Amino acid sequence: MTLLVDSSGSIIDVAYLDPAIDKFGAEDWPGRNWADTVTGESVDKIRSLIDECAKTGASRPHQVNHPGPRGADLPVEYVLRRVEGFPYLVAYGTDLRQFADVQQQLIQVQFELEREYRRVRESEARYRVIYQKMDGALLVVDGETRRIIDGNAAAGQILGIALSKLVGDTLVSQVQRDNRERLMEALAESRSLGQARTLNVTGSNGSAIELRISPYRENGKINHLVSITSQVEEDHPMRGLTADKWGWTEAVPESQIVIDAKGTIFSVNSRFLDMIHLLSRNLAVGRNVNNWIGASSVDMQVLSSRLRDEGEVRQFLTVVRDDMGSSRPVRLSATRIDTGGDPLYSVIVTEQGAREMPAAAQANGMHGPTSDFSELIGRVPLKELIRESADVIEKLCIEAALTQTENNRAAAADLLGLSRQSLYLKLKRYGLEDYNGRN
Repeated sequence: MTLLVDSSGSIIDVAYLDPAIDKFGAEDWPGRNWADTVTGESVDKIRSLIDECAKTGASRPHQVNHPGPRGADLPVEYVLRRVEGFPYLVAYGTDLRQFADVQQQLIQVQFELEREYRRVRESEARYRVIYQKMDGALLVVDGETRRIIDGNAAAGQILGIALSKLVGDTLVSQVQRDNRERLMEALAESRSLGQARTLNVTGSNGSAIELRISPYRENGKINHLVSITSQVEEDHPMRGLTADKWGWTEAVPESQIVIDAKGTIFSVNSRFLDMIHLLSRNLAVGRNVNNWIGASSVDMQVLSSRLRDEGEVRQFLTVVRDDMGSSRPVRLSATRIDTGGDPLYSVIVTEQGAREMPAAAQANGMHGPTSDFSELIGRVPLKELIRESADVIEKLCIEAALTQTENNRAAAADLLGLSRQSLYLKLKRYGLEDYNGRN
């Protein structure tokens, strides 16, 4: 379309080819100021067209919008020129509606792509959460290089390797050397035949595991989905007792674990998982109970010894430690389970209430002089028992020296062979600052 414009910006005449422009009221533009025929944001562009044409004789292209019915604008790209010997300026306009339609379609496609991208990201995040939280141990292995592409936390737990170190390493290196040739053959057969293969091997950490290798196609090549199962439960001496050999543990109203003589966990119920804040059984089965029960490994050694000798233990006092770093006192009741082979032990873990806590301990953590240290055997390591015994004896000696010297601190220090400063430090340590030397 073409406009004739005078120096003040008024439209003298307008011509256009497309009759569809009639609905934008173009035939009424003559006699009006050019700036009054465009939308608000285009007014400054009209002024720029006139100023540039006045200075150089021709303006740069500027896109302006003419308002239309029902909010549909008419986009036009104008170039304003001065014609020598002609009294008016000539505005040459290019109808950009087709370009605007294409731009609108492009914007719509971009919106669709954004929505799809967001949907893919949400699906991927959901997949990652489910994949990492599931009990089953899974690895994704490249079919050509046999390197681990991805894996979940359960797989790292069974193999005894951090997931960050596992990804990128080869699957073959995760088993012991004498099993590697069989594993490579199983991977090759699974890939060439397109069938799943099951293989029992020994992991690099010495644990017996079962690998189920399933091929699948991804991006034009064949990779492997490897499911890992610990053989601890499969080779368990209780495997013939019931159809669901561990289902009965959930019926126990207390926290329960099943261990062997070495303390290896064969089963836990959900109440024990809640107690130690562990996500799944796979993170506990196959590991030593010392990771969660006992102030030290001495506790479970004493418990195991008593179980071997007596077959049953009641009210065994110890502590339980959870995966969040806290510990609390518990009572253990354990009994032997006869399986026809190596014995197993069922251990019930009961938390101690505040009223069940021993009252002999004083505020500073010391036992009184009449504490029965035999009660602590099996609950506290020998080194700590000796240290506590020495503290009790030292406290008794200081009290005796103060009594003999009628609370003369200088004389008591000489009697004990201590400096005054050392004596005052020990008085503060044992809470004897106000001790008057009398019973």
